[in-house]
Amino acid sequence: MSKRLLILLCLFLYSLPLFSKTLIISDIDDTLKKSNSMGKAAEQAYHFLRKIPYFEMRDLFNEIKNEGRAEDEETKFYYVSAAYQFTFNAQAWISKYHFPAGYSYLKTKETKAPTYDFKYKTIKGLIDFEKRTLAEGEALHVFMFGDNAQFDAVVYADLSRDLHLDSKIFIRDVRAEATFFDSSLPIKKLEGVNYYFSEIELFRFPDLEKYISVDLTKRAYDSYKNKTLIPSYTLKTLERRLRSAGVDKERARGAASEYWADYHQRF
Repeated sequence: MSKRLLILLCLFLYSLPLFSKTLIISDIDDTLKKSNSMGKAAEQAYHFLRKIPYFEMRDLFNEIKNEGRAEDEETKFYYVSAAYQFTFNAQAWISKYHFPAGYSYLKTKETKAPTYDFKYKTIKGLIDFEKRTLAEGEALHVFMFGDNAQFDAVVYADLSRDLHLDSKIFIRDVRAEATFFDSSLPIKKLEGVNYYFSEIELFRFPDLEKYISVDLTKRAYDSYKNKTLIPSYTLKTLERRLRSAGVDKERARGAASEYWADYHQRF
């Protein structure tokens, strides 16, 4: 082979994109399913029985899957929840509402580990397995979705650090404490974690923009303007947050309504 041809071949090989695998790791309750875990027991029970999804999240996941297929890249979905298997058939729910097919992991009756330990160990095992199956030169990208009702943000951040992951973390602010409403209310966020109060914010993150169609963006925006994008029970969560900060009941109700209206005029 001539030197010139060898140089051209090397340049060609160098220009080829590396193969990659993308993992989508997601919580279910309050991330994909409207659960109202910050509500009172009766309020939680109502949503536990209804099991209604966030349809915008379903559509986002499907668009990520379709984009990967179009780019001839492997995309795998893992659904990891601290709920118990005997209370929720995750696989049937995923199939019923047309989320991308994937593996689900929930606690069993024999699970003794607390939520943080269960999630950390389960997800670490999944990522370790996926790393072992990577082809030579193949990159692993990880997208993690959760909420701040319990430990998702901490688990994901710790895993990203401990396993040196190329990861992006997205956390739904179901506590209404990571979103700015008033300078008198402290914001609680973990560094390196992307928080969102609704999908109208989630869809604006640069790492997700390429996956989201114009149609999905429009539907999310329409729901946002109609004030149906965020479950109405979140307004009660916001009011309770104000009450916990020492605001009396009547003032908390009025301020929460003002914050709610202001949020729906931001975008």
